[in-house]
Amino acid sequence: MRLGVPLKPMSSQTFCDPLYTKALTELAVRLVQAESPISSDVIASEMLEMLGISKSTAKLKARCDYLIKNTRLPYTVQELDGDETREGTKIFWADRESSNGICPFYRVPAIGGKPRKAADIAVQEAARAVIDVAEEQMGLPRESLITEAAKALGFARAASNTDCYKLCGQAVDYAFGLGALKVDDNGFITPSKTN
Repeated sequence: MRLGVPLKPMSSQTFCDPLYTKALTELAVRLVQAESPISSDVIASEMLEMLGISKSTAKLKARCDYLIKNTRLPYTVQELDGDETREGTKIFWADRESSNGICPFYRVPAIGGKPRKAADIAVQEAARAVIDVAEEQMGLPRESLITEAAKALGFARAASNTDCYKLCGQAVDYAFGLGALKVDDNGFITPSKTN
């Protein structure tokens, strides 16, 4: 569910004016509180959209990054490619406790809508989809579990080289790391307990 706050349109110049830093930082905080977990890219695009700014520039992106950093909210960093030389996607959380476990929910696109980019979905949220699919199917082999979890998140296809496949693979590993999944006698992955 998106934050629905009626705002007056703002010019790019006004958006970058330091006079509005406090108000814009509060808007970023409200977005995170309403939509957590949420990536920094989604926060930036929604802020600009809410303020009627249709074209993003490098200057506006830098301003958004500053405002988001200024929130001092907890975040996790995830990298789907495994490329340690690049900075991963920052996923912001409304509170620190939520970022350390498995989300109690996962979000799907609206009917007829497109799924979020895989990089914008927290591994903690994807782990919930993995656990729910494993429970619903009463266990699946790893590859099938990854593919079905990707479908549950709204992705039509999940080839092994796609970001959604990588995200769900990381979610399986993450859930195993927290003891939320186990492998049964048949080699199927099932939930280890009710989560």
